[in-house]
Amino acid sequence: MNKPATAVSPLHGRIALGGIGLAVAISIALHLRLSGQVSPVWQTLSEYVYGKFGTSSAAPVFSVMCLALSLGSVALLAGIAKAHRRGTTAVCVLLGVWSAGLLVCGLVPVDPDGQARSLSGQVHNFAALTAFVALPAAAFVLTRKGREGCPWEPRRTTIRRLATASFASVGIVLGGFVLTLVLGPAHQDVTLGLFERLLFTIDVALLLTMVRPLR
Repeated sequence: MNKPATAVSPLHGRIALGGIGLAVAISIALHLRLSGQVSPVWQTLSEYVYGKFGTSSAAPVFSVMCLALSLGSVALLAGIAKAHRRGTTAVCVLLGVWSAGLLVCGLVPVDPDGQARSLSGQVHNFAALTAFVALPAAAFVLTRKGREGCPWEPRRTTIRRLATASFASVGIVLGGFVLTLVLGPAHQDVTLGLFERLLFTIDVALLLTMVRPLR
């Protein structure tokens, strides 16, 4: 009979779930309330900052979503650090990059049509790209072979499959973004919004799978 897995850090797990859950709830609210203003197929999540709730800007709500996801990710980082396993430092650095990228995305707005013409738009896009690459990279390092007694080992296959799907989605989004820059929005053939939302969904699933051993 297999011995039940021991929770790594239930407190960090609860905080992580709270932050991730709040971010997901806000993202659903943005999609439902701003469906007539922001296309979920063609426009990115970041463009919700230009939506309106009546006379109020949706930008603060989008910022809270990013901050909540960043907080949940920091809690995951702290829980992994508490595990004191070999390779933890690299995982924490990558999760730190992911969390910092989310923070920047929440505070620095994207340019209106997703193209980075301004300095802030360039900073936003670079932070988003860095973050979306860092998270699946952290997942791969966390679950590499040879880490004996690792609490994440039982979920190694699931985590790695989600990380692979995340990398693939990043490639599609990045490719579509480059085409949009070259050809212009009028000739946009890749549905950036749809693929970015797929990427967001995959990354949320990846985070939840990584949080489970904490609890």
